[in-house]
Amino acid sequence: MTTSSFGEFRRGFKPLLGAVIGAGCGISSISFYTHGVFANAISTTTDWSMSQIQLGVTIMILMPVITAPVIGWMIDKFGARRIGLCSIPIYGLTLAAFALTDDTIASYHLLWVCMSLLSAGTLPITWTRVVSTWFDRRRGLALGITLAGTGIAATLAPSYVTSLIAEYGWRNAYAVLALTITAISLPGVYFLFTERPNPGAESGAPDESATLSGINLAEALRGYRFWAMGIGLLLVAAGISGLIVSLVPLLVKKGLSASSAAGYAGLIGVNVILGRLLAGYLIDRFWAPMIAAIFLCAPCVAALILTGSEIAPALIIVSALIIGLAAGAELDLFAYLTGRFFGLRHYGALYGGQYVFFSIGAGIAPFAFGRAFDHFGNYDQILLVVAGMSVVGALLMLTLGRYPDFSDAPVAQDAA
Repeated sequence: MTTSSFGEFRRGFKPLLGAVIGAGCGISSISFYTHGVFANAISTTTDWSMSQIQLGVTIMILMPVITAPVIGWMIDKFGARRIGLCSIPIYGLTLAAFALTDDTIASYHLLWVCMSLLSAGTLPITWTRVVSTWFDRRRGLALGITLAGTGIAATLAPSYVTSLIAEYGWRNAYAVLALTITAISLPGVYFLFTERPNPGAESGAPDESATLSGINLAEALRGYRFWAMGIGLLLVAAGISGLIVSLVPLLVKKGLSASSAAGYAGLIGVNVILGRLLAGYLIDRFWAPMIAAIFLCAPCVAALILTGSEIAPALIIVSALIIGLAAGAELDLFAYLTGRFFGLRHYGALYGGQYVFFSIGAGIAPFAFGRAFDHFGNYDQILLVVAGMSVVGALLMLTLGRYPDFSDAPVAQDAA
């Protein structure tokens, strides 16, 4: 690591650590990675179908179609720190409200709507925005470290929630989980997660004066790259989301116990962390779209393995690790691609736009998986669809071309 790169980590260490905590305790980490465990428990204590239960997380993942561009705009205008600090306690309260769920599926879905609308400020847009301004030469690795927080959640949260459900039941488990993540994230973000001062105010880092350069919103939306990235992200996110959320019910259907299935699901989190860090390291050194294509094609292999009627434990482990690598790489890669291809001038709004594609793909998938299970009695058919989507999404990354040069771009004017 060069002296300049070390200087970036020295200056940005505290904001980076705060971003890790925020990302790990946000709605897209906690509610997503624990939903498979909750879904299995809910299905055994209610008469709701699996597709009805999975519709909850589908609502959560689809809601950023509305909220992500708005939150991105608010972050660009008011600052990520303010948005994060306001959103953390709101997320805790809305998550705890699941303890009040009655026996009607409508109340369950309504809670998902409220939580998703009010907690959007805990999405990765908030945490990656600040980190991207603190880091340039090692931005990929810094983003990987930031989003490794979601991998920590994916590793620890399923088993933690399994123990909470066994001890308190699934309703009260929601309340205890909410208290846990709020107690961790609120002080961590408050004391560590700070906005970067005026980049031009510091000396000794010539690259920093360009941190706010980039193309305007209209130009980005007219270009091919925004849509190629978005469609590719949609396809791949759908496959990864469906695999993660449905892995526990899928393995239980194949004869494993709920605790064993949760243990395998926890392996995803191990490789989410590795995927974040490895992808971040590689995209600082190689052409990022090529790295994206490699990582995002991997779920094809996992999907094909999981179609078997009887799967050896070693193959289950391989599948979980592959899913984790791809899940770890996707948002890290697209945060980096957004900054490199469009600049940071309107990062919040443009990454929010990319998050819309992610939300559509990742949001539809859990319901589609649940619907496929209700219709076929297994997940094999939809797993084959996932394999094909992963390949197409990965190939789209290879069409993005060279990074634009923003070194001479004006930063004072805004023509959005």
